[in-house]
Amino acid sequence: MGLMLTGPHLCATVGLEGGLPVPQYDIYVRCVECDAVHPMRIRIHLDNGPMEKQSIGETFRGRMRPPQLQAIEGHKTLCLKTGRMFIQEDHNQIFLVPSYSSERIT
Repeated sequence: MGLMLTGPHLCATVGLEGGLPVPQYDIYVRCVECDAVHPMRIRIHLDNGPMEKQSIGETFRGRMRPPQLQAIEGHKTLCLKTGRMFIQEDHNQIFLVPSYSSERIT
């Protein structure tokens, strides 16, 4: 059974007339240039995402990744240290972070 985040600051609504609450997640990736974790500056909505920072590899182990995660495959991210763009292909190094999280991303 999945747990759903439903507070007004944790979710967006989708659908007509207010719609249904859907938790929002920011995506972070471990850099192949400097080994730090950088934001992709992409926010997605997932029905059954994790309650805290977790890799997409762990979150969707044995299951198909939803289309919004498949769409970011091959997406370039800026290394904030070197200024170079990189692509992280290891799903264990791409992280979903609930948008409300105050957790330090490292």
